[in-house]
Amino acid sequence: MDGQRHEGAPDERLRQADALRDQRLWDAAAAAYRAHLAAHPADWRAQIQLGHCLKESGDPSAALVAYRAAEALARNNADVHLQIGHALKLTGNVEQAWRSYARALELDPSNEEASREAAALSRLASPLARSARTPGQAVQVVFDTSDLVAYFRSDRTPTGIQRVQLSITARALLDPIEGAATVAVAFDSQSGGWREIARDLFLRLWRLSRTGGDPLAPDWVEAVAALDAALRSGDDFVFAPGASLVNLGTSWWIPDYFLRVRDAVRLYGVRYVPLIYDCIPLVAPEHCHQGLVDQFAEWFSAMAALADSALAISEWSAADARRIAREVVPERDLAVTVVRLDADLRRDLGTAVEDAWPERSDLPGPHEPFVLCVGTIESRKNHLLLFHAWLTLLRKHGAARVPRLVCVGKAGWLADAAMTLWRNSPALQAKVSVAHGVPDVALAALYGRAMFTVTNSFYEGWGLPVTESLAFGRVPLVARNTSLTEAGGEAAVYFEPMNEPDLVAKLETLIFDEAERARREAIVASTTRLRSWGEIADQVMREVLDRADRPDRTPRLPVALGETYVLGLPGGGQADRAKAVADLLRDGLNWNAREPWGVWTRPGIARLRLTLPEDAPAGPLRVYIGLLAPGAPVTIGLRAFGADAGPPGFATVAAPANGAFTCVLDVAQRGQEVLVEIDGGKGVQLGTCDLPDGRMAGIGVTSLMICTAGDIAARVGFLEQQTFRVLRPT
Repeated sequence: MDGQRHEGAPDERLRQADALRDQRLWDAAAAAYRAHLAAHPADWRAQIQLGHCLKESGDPSAALVAYRAAEALARNNADVHLQIGHALKLTGNVEQAWRSYARALELDPSNEEASREAAALSRLASPLARSARTPGQAVQVVFDTSDLVAYFRSDRTPTGIQRVQLSITARALLDPIEGAATVAVAFDSQSGGWREIARDLFLRLWRLSRTGGDPLAPDWVEAVAALDAALRSGDDFVFAPGASLVNLGTSWWIPDYFLRVRDAVRLYGVRYVPLIYDCIPLVAPEHCHQGLVDQFAEWFSAMAALADSALAISEWSAADARRIAREVVPERDLAVTVVRLDADLRRDLGTAVEDAWPERSDLPGPHEPFVLCVGTIESRKNHLLLFHAWLTLLRKHGAARVPRLVCVGKAGWLADAAMTLWRNSPALQAKVSVAHGVPDVALAALYGRAMFTVTNSFYEGWGLPVTESLAFGRVPLVARNTSLTEAGGEAAVYFEPMNEPDLVAKLETLIFDEAERARREAIVASTTRLRSWGEIADQVMREVLDRADRPDRTPRLPVALGETYVLGLPGGGQADRAKAVADLLRDGLNWNAREPWGVWTRPGIARLRLTLPEDAPAGPLRVYIGLLAPGAPVTIGLRAFGADAGPPGFATVAAPANGAFTCVLDVAQRGQEVLVEIDGGKGVQLGTCDLPDGRMAGIGVTSLMICTAGDIAARVGFLEQQTFRVLRPT
């Protein structure tokens, strides 16, 4: 048992607890530490001592709870992870114990106890916890479903991206190809760890999402509750060395997503492989919410530096991704492979579902002729032009001759113009249906009985409704642009984008010329060659396995000497190198999420890792760091040193509440990397006494710059920026 005394003694209860611990009165000491923690819940050192007492009294499971509480407050503390390892070993969880010892050793390479324990357990742990993948061993293909989990908490019916993610992941779990060990995980933001989603639970959610649209149905509520319980109470997921983390969803909105991915990369050599649907927020931002544009720009910048390789759903999206990635990191080639979404929904669901007609008031009757349009109602999908075209048809031919237009999709971003036109027009209200929450089985019935389908969009990554139309033998009428021509191929009928007369003319042909429509349907039948979702999942796994043994792309970008890097979220909507470097600077998990003004460290030691250019001049360097104190006075420790050199002692800095200031650190001995460490101590709670926000912080970091000691211009420039622009959290 670690008998060191607690640093500092804020009250008599803590002194009493320490004294009882030193007398080895474990139960009494535990009770005293709990009394102290009731008044001082942020004292992570006392949590460690509580864990020691519980472990010595014979309750390692309770000790683990205390150590985990300490970890939540001080993530980058080597002793915390060492003690977690001890508790896990006592409870028989060898693999996770090995992981904790490895984490402690990574934080403190001189920790002999962690080194000894990790070496001993490496002989006992399963191959998933060893330092290298053995020849012939299956590659662990880990499907990250974090965003899907969040989606299911509020929605049941999947949209396009969720449908792709569910379909590929489910098939990979059901039938992995040879050489692949598949698993689904999600990131749990509360615990800070990855959690496995049991195969049967994931498949249950997948099946329920396809067969019903009611998010309040008892079977759905029960399944989502089981999912939440698995995330709350599950063990940390142990990545196999060299595993591939495949992200088929929308991770750009998850705060500090890449901080978690980089941690897995550093510990286990995980390869990150995202699926890129499109780059619309960067190339057509006028159709996106500004928040999405900013989030996507940050995500893409970091992804271009971090991803081992990438997948894209079309040649068009792949070309966009390669071009923008070269602009962000021109010295690296991001390998992008196309996985076409040419999926046969009809074969996937079975033909019998076409007879399961959805009896809903917002959908046509089973014998009413209609044209189907599937897609979120938003400005990019340009329903406004389609509604105008329908008004033209109604006024020209009369309501009796014009079929109903059925739009399946919920209202999205900038849908007001189209929906206002629809609401204000009795003619459209009578002949245009807008429905959402339509499950796959009902959607299949609609495809099977539609006269034809229409897809109008300014920009698409693929065009899943076009492929689905072809799967059911229906002619898709499609705007001739971006990847829609890849989805439609030679079987689709095309109209010129933004050309209402051409759209109306093509609609009239397909509505009123039955012979021409039959001829086009024959072309669809004779030329369409689609794959099952299982075949698409197989391709994803093959692409991942093909890259498993290739040299990885080190996720480090050198800083430019003399350049100031803002650690906040600057916005601007452009992917660039500065955003990538700023995201990569933070090392380890002891950071809160970035905000527009900067980022708070967590209690304990937070680290910044600066990779130097290969041609950096020899000699000492100087690090400038902009800091901001939280709403209470704090005393922190700072140090900077070469990664190959031993760390010096911390320099102590006292800061008044809400004070903004700059610190300068000299680095005499350095190698290829410089580490900056910030000891935030116990930290303080953010927010106010009346409105605490639940987070604990050490200090705020706004910006950072490293330069040679003689670069006067860079030094003055940084200080001027700090002096004349005060950055505060909003």
